[in-house]
Order: sequence, then C-alpha cells, then structure tokens
Amino acid sequence: MAVSHGSLPFQEQIDYFRGKTDIPTRAWTDIYNVEHDWAFVVAGATKRDLLSDMRGAVEKAISQGLTLEQFRKDFDQVVGRHGWQYNGGRGWRSRVIYETNLRQSYNAGRETQMADPELRKRRPYGVYRHGDSAHPRAEHLFWDGTTLPLDDPWWATHTPQNGWGCKCKKFMASQRDVDRMGLKVGPAPAVEYEDRTIGVNSPNGPRVVRVPKGIDPGFDFAPGQSRLNAAVPPLRAHDPLPDPGARASSVQGAGLPNRRAPGALPAAREMPANRLLPTGLTDSEYAGRFLAEFGATEAAPVVFKDVTGDAVVIGRELFTNAKTGALKIRKRGHARELLLLADAIKDPDEVWVRLEWLYSRNKAVVRRRYISRYQIDGEPVPALSVFEVGDDGWDGVTTFSPESNDPDYLEQLRIGVRLYRRPQIDKK
Repeated sequence: MAVSHGSLPFQEQIDYFRGKTDIPTRAWTDIYNVEHDWAFVVAGATKRDLLSDMRGAVEKAISQGLTLEQFRKDFDQVVGRHGWQYNGGRGWRSRVIYETNLRQSYNAGRETQMADPELRKRRPYGVYRHGDSAHPRAEHLFWDGTTLPLDDPWWATHTPQNGWGCKCKKFMASQRDVDRMGLKVGPAPAVEYEDRTIGVNSPNGPRVVRVPKGIDPGFDFAPGQSRLNAAVPPLRAHDPLPDPGARASSVQGAGLPNRRAPGALPAAREMPANRLLPTGLTDSEYAGRFLAEFGATEAAPVVFKDVTGDAVVIGRELFTNAKTGALKIRKRGHARELLLLADAIKDPDEVWVRLEWLYSRNKAVVRRRYISRYQIDGEPVPALSVFEVGDDGWDGVTTFSPESNDPDYLEQLRIGVRLYRRPQIDKK
C-alpha cells in the first residue's frame, strides 16, 4: 500500500501515527473505537519494551513506505528479540498489524487533509469506493458510489476502514467530479444497528456492543476525527482579555519582548449592517452561522490556516461548556457580533504573538492575537474585534464601546511581536 501523497511524504499520516501512546493490552477489545486515535496497541503485547520495538517497526513501514514482506523482516526480529508468543500464524498476525495500522493512519491523515476549508469549498462531497477485498462484504458493495456532503452525519460511522481487512476508501469530489462520474448526491443509506458480542476470549470477559450493520465492532468511527475535535481550542477559563479601560499593567505579558508597533492600527473597514446577526436565534443557529464562515459545521471541524500560515482548528467546541458539552453563546452577550469575530480571524488588521508566563499555574503559553476594527453601517462608533488563542484555549472581545477605540487601550492590545499588518490601500 502506498504511503506517499504524490511524490511527497504523507506527513499527516506520519504525524497521526507518531501522536499515539503505547498501551500494553491483553486483548484487542481492551482498546476500542476512537481510543485507537490515541493508542498504539498490539493485542497480547503486555511488555512495554516489546510494544515499543513493534511500534518502531510499524512507524518505519509507514514513514519509509515498506512493503508487507519488508515489514515482516522487522516483525521477525522483534519477535525473536523478545521471545514473544503470539496467537495466530506469522503470516496472518503480521498482516493484521501491518495493514490495520497503515490503512487507519492513512485514512486519518486523509481526514486531516479533508478538513482544510479551502479544499472543502472546491470539493465539498465525499464518495465511498469499495476496495478489492478478497471476500467483499455485501454492505460495502452496496455503499460503493455513495456520495454525500463531507459534513453528513453518515460519515461519522461509515468512513473507511470499516472492518478487518476492509480496503474501502473515501474520496473528495467537486460537483463537476460528481457529474462526470454519473453519481448522485444523497440521500445517505439507511443505517440499521445490531448488537455484537466481542471479547469472548478476552481475560476481561465478553461484552455486547452496538454497531451499524456491515461494520465490524471497533471500526464505527472516522479515523482521526476525535483528535481534530480535541484540537479545537476551548473557551479560556482564566486570564481573560482586558476590558476597555483596563490598566496597561494588567495586560502585560512576559517572555517575548513587548514591541509596540509604530503608527496606529489600520483604519476601520466599512461593513454592511447584515454582518450583525439577528437577535432571537438559538445557540445552535449562532454557532452554525459562525462555523459556516470557515466551512465547518457542528459535526465537522476544519483546520483553518490564517494569514501568517498558522493553523486554528474551528469547531463546535469553541462555544461549549467543558463539563456538559452544551453550547453557551448567548450567555456571553456577544452572539450578534460573532461574524465580526470570524472576520477578525480570517482577515485581521494585525496579528501579534507573545509568550506569557502564567504565575498561577507556573507555566508559559504562546498566544496569538488577531485584532480588527470595522465601521458597521448605522453604528455610531467602530466595532473592535479581538480573538486570542493559545495552548490554554481562546478568548475574544467584540464591542462597540467608545472606550475600545481609545488609543491607549488599543496600544495595550498591540504587545509582543507583530506577525502581520493588513496592507493599506490609498483612496484617491
């Protein structure tokens, strides 16, 4: 199986695999479903040194594009070095370890690529294609050619690989691709669930799981999706952005030098009144309008590359309660200005970065701050929109307060190292 994208290394696949943690297990059911996004396991490998060496052999196969026979040489060396007594024959066991890890890391890497909002604009559909399995499943053959928007909930459980030995794939497609292939978008195939018993031979005993028909237990998830969801920065609980009128000393960071930029912020840009959302929407509607600005949905986050090339993962979790998972937008009182916050991320006036030491937690964090001002039609003063994101989450300020346009307050926000300034266009 190829592990390269064109002539370039498939870095997203490699990064996904390297992000796993070695977890000793006695049976394959010890780690289940999305837990495989985070854990490298080999059923029956209970010793960490054995697991570490086997992981190295798999990573070598992924990063260097080794064939199964080449991997088997490393597999034999690891087995011999540790005297590992594994279940099943050599050919079957080495194939399962090789193919499952390579295919699922490949699929996870492709899912990361598909989360790019610009790519999704051009190719918004996913097409299910059956592989060349020796013993094809009837359901997988039936799903062949299924074409759905990439954010359709069906993909959450039916994104390949969908079982042991499954070689099905999901491809991105534009409307032109769909027309050329003679496909039709939707509806999603009906999903019928069934109870399956797993772990009959596990030391922990059997248990019953519920999975869609046609999908093996443990494969009913989109590879890498849980990692993408986890990468969405949560709303920061501590160290909020300063309110207009705050003292300068209360917002100074430590670490990167606080270089104040010459000149004022670029002039406020004119914006139509419809950039303010209507009142009375639900939290879900407000979130949907914000996410749509980036090509994301509540079900599918995206990786947005800003004007400096840095990535921000945009998803529902930006606005959720960390404990309950419920949306909390209207309680913050700035729901109507959410599109202005999106504008600040997509097309900022300036981007600043600074290293700040958090004395309360004895750690340093790097934070990027996006600053923009807009003159909204019908509003007496410009709106200030600020989005700041770091390892500890994000915080934002969007306000029409007159104090927010005070030069002293704006200078408090322009600290650290400036990475970007929006070019000014002279009007003649």
